[in-house]
Amino acid sequence: MRLHAVLIALALTVAASPAKAAECMQDNAGDQIAEGRLSLGEFEDAAGRPEQAFIVTLPVPTCLDSGDADTAVDSTTTIHIFSMDEAIAASIEKFVGKNVHVRGTPFGAHTAHHHAPIVMDVSEIDEI
Repeated sequence: MRLHAVLIALALTVAASPAKAAECMQDNAGDQIAEGRLSLGEFEDAAGRPEQAFIVTLPVPTCLDSGDADTAVDSTTTIHIFSMDEAIAASIEKFVGKNVHVRGTPFGAHTAHHHAPIVMDVSEIDEI
């Protein structure tokens, strides 16, 4: 009977995990948080010219709620990050290859320079 109770508790824990993962980020809302591994990817712009982008790869898919269906994201494990804050922008590269916690304002990709379905203007980045 005890084993049966443990198995039920384990099943409920596993079943509850996707619900937490399903919480979406909010489009153009500050203080949204993401955690994952940061990499520096090589991409091409619309004209075929090479460009680089910082990509956070999430361990669990996330989504982006938006009032605009064109910028909403159902599910992704990648976020393209950058920062309009010069000091933060200059510090991002030192986190490449590390697990990071980022806080910022996400929005849906909408140009050839956006290299993940969600793009985030980062206001904070820390190693975890």
